[in-house]
Amino acid sequence: MLISQVFGIIVLLLVVAYFLFARKSLEIKAADFVIATLGVVVGLSIGALISVPLNRIDGLFGQWLPLLVNVFSVAVVTTYAYKQRTVLIKSVSRFFDTLVSATIRREAPPAHDGTDVIIDTSVIIDGRILEVVRTGFLSARLILPKFVLEELQGIADSADDLRRSRGRRGLDILSELKKDKNIAIKIIDEDFPSEVDVDAKILKLARKLKARLMTVDYNLNRVAQIQNVAVLNINELNNALRPVVLPGEKLHIKLVQEGKDRTQGVGYLDDGTMVVVEGGSRLIGKEVEVSVTRVFQTVAGKMIFAVPEGERERYAVNGRRR
Repeated sequence: MLISQVFGIIVLLLVVAYFLFARKSLEIKAADFVIATLGVVVGLSIGALISVPLNRIDGLFGQWLPLLVNVFSVAVVTTYAYKQRTVLIKSVSRFFDTLVSATIRREAPPAHDGTDVIIDTSVIIDGRILEVVRTGFLSARLILPKFVLEELQGIADSADDLRRSRGRRGLDILSELKKDKNIAIKIIDEDFPSEVDVDAKILKLARKLKARLMTVDYNLNRVAQIQNVAVLNINELNNALRPVVLPGEKLHIKLVQEGKDRTQGVGYLDDGTMVVVEGGSRLIGKEVEVSVTRVFQTVAGKMIFAVPEGERERYAVNGRRR
């Protein structure tokens, strides 16, 4: 056993010395040198394991057979490793790249722009916040007050089927937000016992943290603006992203119902914008080309008034027949 170990050490030293000399004289790549050296080490390890039972053989076989096994093992493993060095180097490189990437993702918190955004119950139940955040348009850290979470849980436990369904949808949206590693969301316990209304608590928290508020609640939006709290309203974002339509433009729509005036027909654009067509009641159920006459911006969004193409001159500016 001792002779085998001594021989192995000598072989290792000779191989290392050879490659040191070869690297210097033949300019072998450092990666090839490392692969060959690892092949020697692995070969010696395998040979040593195989030699353990062989050392128990008496006589010359017990002395020389382990030596031959070590030499053969080193030769085979080193030769194979050197010939497959390109594949081995790529495999090891991919392994370490994956390891480093996983470590960075685990240790580094999601980046945000430094201005926290408090989310209320309405925007959670609405659900569009999930897609807005995932697209990267909002990189701020989301703040979920515990009293908002409790309100949402109360809605989910409601006896009313509709409220219960909305509450559970909100909880599902929160679950998706928490699962996404690229979204920073923090639940805070801070409460304001002196305030009974949840909206009042949210506004007070926003002023204290100097954070923005995300909501789709129209009344909360107005009160927040009065109190100089910055508001992100998804409804306003949706309206802002709708295509701009100008008087005189042509639209292709399908009229689906009558308007307030029995002569009017109503259709909708792909984004949900209502189009009221004067004299369109006779065209309900058909796809028609219309010419835009007026565009009104309301709290609920845009409303477009139009007339059938070719009949614009039959209507006055106010949309009535001449």
